Amino acid sequence: MNQSILAVAVASLLSYTSYSYAQSNTADETMVVTANRFEQSQASALSNVEIITRQDIEQTQAKTLPDILRRLTGIQLSQNGGRGQLASIYVRGTNSDQVLVLVDGIRFARAAKGSVDFNQIPLTYVDRIEYIRGARASLYGSEAIGGVINIITVARSQQEETKLSAGLGSLDYQELSLRSGVEVAQDGQLNVAVGYESDDGYNVKPKPGVNDGDRHGFESKNALVGYVHDLNQNWSLFANVRAYENIYQYDSSFGSHQYYEGEKDNIAAALGAKFQSNKLMSELTYSKQKQKEWDYEQKEGKHSGRIGELEQQNVQWTNSYLLSDNIVVAGGVDWRDESYADKVANEEFDRTNSAAFAVVSANVDKATFELSGRADDNEQFGKQYTYSIGAGYEFIPEFGIKSTFGTAFKAPDLYQLNDPYSGNKTLAPEESDAWDITIGGVIQSVRWSVTGYDYKIDNIIEYNFDTYKFANIEGRSHIRGIEMVSEFDTGIVQHQVSAEFKDPEDANGKQLSRRSKEIYKWNALVVFDEVDWSIGYQYIGERPDGSDELPAYSLFDTAVSYYANESTTISARIDNVFDEEFETAKGYPAAERAYYLNVNYKF
Repeated sequence: MNQSILAVAVASLLSYTSYSYAQSNTADETMVVTANRFEQSQASALSNVEIITRQDIEQTQAKTLPDILRRLTGIQLSQNGGRGQLASIYVRGTNSDQVLVLVDGIRFARAAKGSVDFNQIPLTYVDRIEYIRGARASLYGSEAIGGVINIITVARSQQEETKLSAGLGSLDYQELSLRSGVEVAQDGQLNVAVGYESDDGYNVKPKPGVNDGDRHGFESKNALVGYVHDLNQNWSLFANVRAYENIYQYDSSFGSHQYYEGEKDNIAAALGAKFQSNKLMSELTYSKQKQKEWDYEQKEGKHSGRIGELEQQNVQWTNSYLLSDNIVVAGGVDWRDESYADKVANEEFDRTNSAAFAVVSANVDKATFELSGRADDNEQFGKQYTYSIGAGYEFIPEFGIKSTFGTAFKAPDLYQLNDPYSGNKTLAPEESDAWDITIGGVIQSVRWSVTGYDYKIDNIIEYNFDTYKFANIEGRSHIRGIEMVSEFDTGIVQHQVSAEFKDPEDANGKQLSRRSKEIYKWNALVVFDEVDWSIGYQYIGERPDGSDELPAYSLFDTAVSYYANESTTISARIDNVFDEEFETAKGYPAAERAYYLNVNYKF
């Protein structure tokens, strides 16, 4: 990868630089906004942060968000089929709904009905991804138990260029997209992204003699428009709208395995203002998201099945102030109103959540300290208080240590509470505390880090197959693990290698469903004058799924990009290079080897 993930992480261990908003645009600083909710250099943050840039996405020729996320440390993917089917991730063994997903720093509305389906979010308008491992509820509130994933779009990009991309691939895959950033007058920036993709799919849940010949495909139409206007040196205004319409087929998995279809129409809009000086940053944002979804037997038509509607409004006010070269104080308020409606049952459920948060981050000589806290007032569950503390120390320029401890919670979502069939209004919030400690450094140009972590989670919410309703599981789940990451170069090859060993246990000491105890990953990039060659490998150990045991598997993918000239790039990708047969969810075989070809033209 051109953007070195581990180099950035190690830098945060070894370099305790002072803060300065005036430095935020320097070329040699990697800036992040997710770690503490204010813009800072990655070297000044104690969180374990990984960054994926747009260049990384293009070098790997990833077609979906799961393609990207499965490469990252601490993430395991579970997918019920191919493109468009339910894709969930487990961060350090926590549940798929215990990771908070943000889009441009705003909670993705799908969380009101359970975990976010990453297969539905189009890559067309993704500019970068910031991934935080560890509890961050003290800054973000509910769901931030295992970590935070912030998907940052091109809505507020300052890059002025236009790119047209077209591609073909296996399973009759087609894609076409346009991304453009244009200066408007002297003080404005207009950003546009439009995309289309589809494939005819394959039989994601084959049942010989029952659904032979079925193919479960996917189609997406998506677009984004964003505008940023600088009023003067300190003040700017921004507004954006993004939308997608996704249609996909799936097997009902019950009875005669009927051929079902789903549709998700999502639209989100945001507007706000930002003030920034050498010492003070203040930003106020209002956003509204709406998602309508249909699930129906295809031959019966769109309005014959279940129809649901999610709606969310957010107001966020974040502030940070530079007290000195070494101390930043930050804080703000969040307000959210979310609703879920079942149109067939003619029922609608709504709740609000108000919160205030604060954080202090300081550098003292070779040490760094962080303290944050948050108070949430949930309309259904009352007040929830969370906090986090962290410290780091640089012993020598080539060796450092950092550690954090944080509490977190997850409120039951509206679907778990109120669904007419499986809802349970007596559910209590999940609660957790977690710590991690990281040591790392540089030995003869090899950058390395080792992280140990420990999560204790009470009142986990699971679906009870005896009562057919959601329920809190009594007792405490316990997840302990070690992550080892190394980055080094051998000639023209850049390597990133990681290994994760963990014990993900429920309250009875049983291994958590679909969670592997061992994961190995290798990401490599070979850089020639006119060609980039990306290689990805992952090994996922065996893991339980219900009463069955899913076998271990190894997965390779590779991509080559040829820079024909300054304007044209020709790329190819092979997914599942060795045509491995495996399942990440019982009964849902993964796709066979797939080939993709793409042409990218830059104006």
